[in-house]
Amino acid sequence: FIAFKYISNTTAAATWKIDEVNVSDGSLAVTKKFMNIGETSSSIPSAASSFQFTMTGAISNFTADVPTPFEISKDGVSYSTQLNYTSAIGGIAQTVYVRINPTVSDKVYRKEISFTLNGNTQAEKVLLLGTSLPDNKTLRVYNWNMRWFGDPSSCSCDTNLARINATQIMKDANADIYCLEEVVNNSQIALITSALGPKYNYIVSPFCSFATSPSSSSYSTGQKLAYIYNTDKIENIGTFGLLASTYPSDTSSNSAYYCFGSGRFPFVMKAKIKLTNGFSDTVIFSNIHAKANSDVTSYNRRQCGAIKMTDSMNALFPGKKIIVIGDYNDFLEGTDVTSLSVTPYKYMLDHGFEGITLPSVYLNQTTFVGSTNTIFDNVAVTPNVKAIYPDSSCFIFNEVEKYIPDYGNSTSDHIPVMSYYKFNFPTATKEVTASTRNSSFNLVNPSSNTLHIFLNESVRSELNLSVFDIAGNLIYKNKINTPSMQMQFELPFLHPGFYMVELNDGLQKSVKKWLVE
Repeated sequence: FIAFKYISNTTAAATWKIDEVNVSDGSLAVTKKFMNIGETSSSIPSAASSFQFTMTGAISNFTADVPTPFEISKDGVSYSTQLNYTSAIGGIAQTVYVRINPTVSDKVYRKEISFTLNGNTQAEKVLLLGTSLPDNKTLRVYNWNMRWFGDPSSCSCDTNLARINATQIMKDANADIYCLEEVVNNSQIALITSALGPKYNYIVSPFCSFATSPSSSSYSTGQKLAYIYNTDKIENIGTFGLLASTYPSDTSSNSAYYCFGSGRFPFVMKAKIKLTNGFSDTVIFSNIHAKANSDVTSYNRRQCGAIKMTDSMNALFPGKKIIVIGDYNDFLEGTDVTSLSVTPYKYMLDHGFEGITLPSVYLNQTTFVGSTNTIFDNVAVTPNVKAIYPDSSCFIFNEVEKYIPDYGNSTSDHIPVMSYYKFNFPTATKEVTASTRNSSFNLVNPSSNTLHIFLNESVRSELNLSVFDIAGNLIYKNKINTPSMQMQFELPFLHPGFYMVELNDGLQKSVKKWLVE
């Protein structure tokens, strides 16, 4: 029993309150609070990472637990989901080895190691990230508004500490490309890039609001866009400010200059993706920092910018893989403007782009510190990118608030977003006529952008539909849960030419040539 006694006097009695009393019979310290275990293929255990903990106090029993597919070990040889300890560990550092051993392919796993002392769950956790997406086939994309990065007066922070924290977070994310917003100090981005290692490079937009070139007086203090990228996987084959060439000939209230925050044009990178077996592909990144604020005028500027960006990207890069990423300053479903109800990005979503970071998918989550249901930092892609996006392989990296001290004040007011894309790069595509009833089909050939499929026999099991271009690049996929004898699929983003259409029932596949006129 524990008693609290209060003694007053006759002249100045005060009211006192006791709360948040913690009773503990031990103290736990861990050397790591977040671990990115990395990636591996399904049914192949990953390489192990390790951390240490020290437990002091009265110990009768102590356990470390982790959910599958993660596994932990005392010796790096024998793994399980629980480790048991006795009082012999008191005050002695213990090493724990951690790996991921998934049985399902193409998944992102976020779990935590928890600790129990004498039946009581401890507050300390070790947060874990791991995937069953093989590194040599996967592009890891990171999006983050860094809040006036490198500007001490505007961020109201210790910029050196913010840089140290940002470096730690980016190392933990282990992305292949970091798409960054609100970068002020270019030299601070250079320091982070150097800390990430020699394989990384960076580029910062040569423009920002009220500054159309680095020689402008407002450039050094303006919010810029930037990329940091892994040169082992990405070759930068060109960057430019989308629609920047329209300035200064057009500065009207409907100009790209005005709509994009007075010159904060989307920063486009043409990225050559270099992954397995010498194959490559091209992805166009459009990094945006849209006009802020929740008034109708700002909404209209976001909407205007989205329309101009969509038309321009579709005209410049027809049929290409495009990722529009960044701080949208609004939702992809609904809007932050109370008097309105439709997203300002509706035109973009109606003209060749699909949203990944939908509020309906990430219920009660946020990318803005201190809020709920506020997903401003978004990802939208063309259908040929959605085809290589493994289901549910995007997440809001809210672990940063748990393991970076005072994250919202010390580092940023935005939470990063991670998304993953798996490139298959088939080495060859040949026509096969399978004998099983599930695989045999015919096409309307030639046709326009509507793919008409006719099954030769009724099918009850699900089918996987894939469309490849003539170079063997996967440009569209669809899981057909209830196949019918006649099916059609609209693929408006395809250009005239030859394509290969594959139906796969999980056992055998059939591939047919398709000519798009």
